[in-house]
Parts: sequence; C-alpha cells; structure tokens
Amino acid sequence: MGVASADLKIKKMQCIGKRLDTDKVEVTTKITIHNHHDDNAKHIQLVVLFPPTSRVVETEPSAVISPSHIDPSGDPWPVQGYVIFTHFCELKVNNSTEVSVRTEMLKTYVDKPISAFVFGSLPDPDASNNFKASFISLN
Repeated sequence: MGVASADLKIKKMQCIGKRLDTDKVEVTTKITIHNHHDDNAKHIQLVVLFPPTSRVVETEPSAVISPSHIDPSGDPWPVQGYVIFTHFCELKVNNSTEVSVRTEMLKTYVDKPISAFVFGSLPDPDASNNFKASFISLN
C-alpha cells in the first residue's frame, strides 16, 4: 500500500484592477486551485499576500482576514498588505475550485505583485506548482 498524496497546484491566477478615483484602485483576484493527481486533497489552505495598503472588501468563499500590521497612528491604510487564509475541506482528484478576493488599495502600489501559496494535509509530490505570483492588470 502506497502513501497517500495529492498534487495541489495553482492552475490560474488573475488580478484585474480598476481605478476608483485618483488615489484608489479596486483589484479583483481570482485563483483556480487544481488537484492534479493521486488522492483527494484534504484540509486545503490558500494563503494570499497582498501589496501594502490593500484592504479586503469581499471574499468568495468566506475567508479569515488578517492585516499584517496596522499603523498605530490611526492611518486607515495598513502599513503592509493583508494575508488571507482560505480553508477547504476536500478537493477530489482532477477537480478544481476557484476563489475570488476583492480588495481596495492605493494606486501607489499597483505595480507590486499579489502572490499565493496552496497546501494541504497530504504530502505533495510536486511542490513547485504550489506558488504563483501575478501582477495587477489595470483597466
């Protein structure tokens, strides 16, 4: 009997931005996670790192949202970007799931990438495809 494993990968990541006003940009990040082979992936977590000043407006599905650092002076824009942990129960072999995160940020940081890392509780035979970074395409 072999060891159970699941090859999770970030199949697609897209970050589309639109200007809200002269200083702010809204960014919608869509990430597709795929279980490539062997066994059903369990206890999946997706960590998404955003550029400084990012504020999460909406997630689909729901997520745990945590600022990296809030400015003690009371500045409404965080000093660093947010980290989002999205938890899934199980992803069957050769199936995919998509998550979406809508953020607002100061346009000063629109040239910085958004990055994501996925992992599960089973060993992953190819961890090289668990990470992806994407730059924001501004419309």
